[in-house]
Amino acid sequence: MRETEQHTRAYRVTAAVFALTVASSTVNALGCSDDGGGGTQSTTTTTSTTTGTGGGGHGGAGDGGSGATGGDGGAGGQGPVKPADCEDLSLTGITLVSQFQAQFDSYDSVPVVRTPTSLENLSGDPALFDRLRILYDGDLGLGVHAMDGDPNMAIPNFRATFVPNCSSCAVLQEDRNEEGQYTTRFTTRSGELELTERVTAHQTVGVVRHLELREVAQDPDTRLYDFVPEGRCLWVEEATFDVRLPGGCVPYADGACPADQFCMPLNAIGTDGQCVTGGTAGIGDPCTRGSDSWDSDCELGLRCFGAAGSATCMQVCDVQSDAPDCPAQTLCGGGYNLCLDHSILQNSGIDPALAGEVCADNPSAGYCGGAGRRGVCYDDDADGPLESMCIPYTSAASQCAAGRTAGYVAYKGGIDLSTHFCVPPL
Repeated sequence: MRETEQHTRAYRVTAAVFALTVASSTVNALGCSDDGGGGTQSTTTTTSTTTGTGGGGHGGAGDGGSGATGGDGGAGGQGPVKPADCEDLSLTGITLVSQFQAQFDSYDSVPVVRTPTSLENLSGDPALFDRLRILYDGDLGLGVHAMDGDPNMAIPNFRATFVPNCSSCAVLQEDRNEEGQYTTRFTTRSGELELTERVTAHQTVGVVRHLELREVAQDPDTRLYDFVPEGRCLWVEEATFDVRLPGGCVPYADGACPADQFCMPLNAIGTDGQCVTGGTAGIGDPCTRGSDSWDSDCELGLRCFGAAGSATCMQVCDVQSDAPDCPAQTLCGGGYNLCLDHSILQNSGIDPALAGEVCADNPSAGYCGGAGRRGVCYDDDADGPLESMCIPYTSAASQCAAGRTAGYVAYKGGIDLSTHFCVPPL
């Protein structure tokens, strides 16, 4: 499920769904998705959509940067020592996964390396579900990075931030109750993340070391988080991960895949990909694809999209491109990086404004950017004097300029939060 904290300005859109029919969706700014136990995903959310090519939301992460701290993880000297009040939390024998590996087609608002949904318990009540997530900015590079020690960088407060805005951090959520809420949360006071290989932001190899995870609580008045005095502490000495996919690739990059394959974008913003095979079916032709991959009988560069038995081949496009090259009367977007007919998107609203221009025709449109880079119409001050503007999509919280913080658009029925746009804090 998704945590139920909400902000006061829900961003309302309608979404083109998997069968390319239309469904209405109201998506509030939520910081992360929460899993049910037993390897299943709870559907208790603030979203009312079906799996598909749409959805919308307002939220954000701030301007946490990506600067590496240098070093090599403490080689040649004494590393950090576990504080006396910390309990050991061993991850030995646990294979950490990406969010996509945990649930096909899903992406959180930042890159995530996490414990799998099949793992019921880590540290709390053995009968209740726990989850550890390692989070980092989408533009974080290779090297050793000191983890942020401010819990408000790790957990959004839905006023100043709406997604995690740490350069790197970790969050442990403990004991998910019957209402779908975790009763206890921990964030890193200290620790380090080393990325040694990177295919994309979501497909990396690395290690975390010396994680000092301390219990945090939120002040109900300020909504800020702080470490609990005399609260519990958990210590992770070291844990390695490799969350690369077979055939992982960077979408739209030259030479991303062998000549007989295509780098299919996997996330809604189009920054993560996997090489897929194709066939001879052209645009609009019926097609079939695998149940857990995007291999299909469509020509390379097309996605087999739609409900089983009625899927057709559709043109793939880049929502961050200034020239996505979609045909007339279509727009690039919808969560699956497709050229979609205007008629499909009318209930979400379309404004012809280019990125950075005033949305004069439809100030609340879910789609703008015209034939250029995709964006969303957003009014910085709601009922104030400012005009609604076409805010371009971005892919990392650190891409927002000072004074603005990253919101997100929730696609695929709310399971893909990878699409950001920069807004002022509430």
